[in-house]
Formats: sequence, C-alpha cells, structure tokens
Amino acid sequence: MSIDLADKMPFYLQVRNSLRQKIETGEWNEGDLIPSEKELAQHYGVSRVTIRTAISKLVQEQYLTRRAGFGTTVYKNKSSLSNFTMIRSFTNEMNEMGLPSKTMESELKEIEADKLLASIFNINEGDMLYNLRRVRGTVIPILYSDTYLLPVVKLPNTESFLMGSLYKYLSSQNIFFNVFEEYVSAVLAPKTIRNILQIQDDSPQLKRKRYSYDESNRLIEYTETFYNAAHYEYRTRLYYRKK
Repeated sequence: MSIDLADKMPFYLQVRNSLRQKIETGEWNEGDLIPSEKELAQHYGVSRVTIRTAISKLVQEQYLTRRAGFGTTVYKNKSSLSNFTMIRSFTNEMNEMGLPSKTMESELKEIEADKLLASIFNINEGDMLYNLRRVRGTVIPILYSDTYLLPVVKLPNTESFLMGSLYKYLSSQNIFFNVFEEYVSAVLAPKTIRNILQIQDDSPQLKRKRYSYDESNRLIEYTETFYNAAHYEYRTRLYYRKK
C-alpha cells in the first residue's frame, strides 16, 4: 500500500490502518518482528515521525509492543476481534466446538433505506445501503444474518465475497471498526426464519443485534442474526492484561 495523497485521512492513520490490516489478516502473526521505522518510512514514502506516530497508536491499541534494544513486535494475545466469540468469525466459532462450517446461502443487494434503517444509520430515507443476507451452518443451518452496510466501498457480487469473510474483505479495503455494540436476547423468531433454520417449534431462539462503528464513530454496519438455540451456544472469552 502507498499513501493516498488525495485522501483527507492523515498519513499516520493511513499507515496505522495498513499495518493493522497486516495483523488482522494474518500477514503478520503474534510475536513477529515488524520492519524498522526506516524501512517502513521508505516503503510508505513518509517520514519516520509519521511511522513512529502510527506505531504508537498501534501500541496503545495493543496490536504492537515495543522492546528496548530489540524492536517492535506483534502483540501476543493482542486485543483484537479474534478474542471475542461473538465478534469472531462464525467459522472460528464452529471450529472451537469441533464442528465443520460453511456458508449455505448468501445474497447481496442494494436497497433504499426505509424509515427504520434511516434512523439507525442517521441517513435520509431513500439513501442507498448494501443488504447482505446469509445462512450459515454445518450439515444443518445454524444462523441467519441480515446485514446492512453504508456503501463506503463497493461490495462485489462474486462467489468468493458472498461465501467468504465480510470483515476480512472490509479490512482489505482499509475499512476498520473501532467500536462494536451488541445486544443479545431470547426471542420468538419470525416464522420465515424458523423455516430457514429448520426450527420445528415455538421455543425461544438467540437473537443478536450488532452496531459496528468506524474510527470517526460513524455507524458502518448493522446486523441482526438469529441462531438456532438447539445447535448454538453463546461463548465469551475475556482477557485481563497488566499494564
């Protein structure tokens, strides 16, 4: 990645986002020694001060750690999306349970925001949104997700995108989330969703609402997900780290 001179985002944030992408996508792994400030400055075509500022931000966010006389490495047990089960990918969740997983159905559309969506995103009625609907599971469907996104980047209607990781694609486009809000409740799922998830009775199911905000506190993603409670359990893993 090179610095985009036409982008109004400060250079140090562009560098920070690029470095963070390398960590989130696994290009740099926990414990890896990253290139020196001089090498990064040459790579991005910016000053070492800019690189130092970007790295300092990532150290504060616990993506990187500095060791005197050694260099800067990727933080072990870093505070990232992968540490939290409900934010982690569905594939990883199922792997933890020892189950294979796959996307069974996926559909991407462009829609006009209705009154409710306009109020959620603080946009005008009729403004365009992406709507991504997915059914995921193992040999049986386990979840149905209905995701709405601001068109901050173009989403491709390709099989690799539809069946792949949404967050991984967004990070590849330098779209990162800074804050997540999630609400989990037990509800009676609508009949259409019970049919999709092959739920035969009226027992309560797990519903999660997620609001994902970018670094300027702008809501980018809103998702409603229904889980088949007979085949899914909620798990949370929290880490305590001494400062």
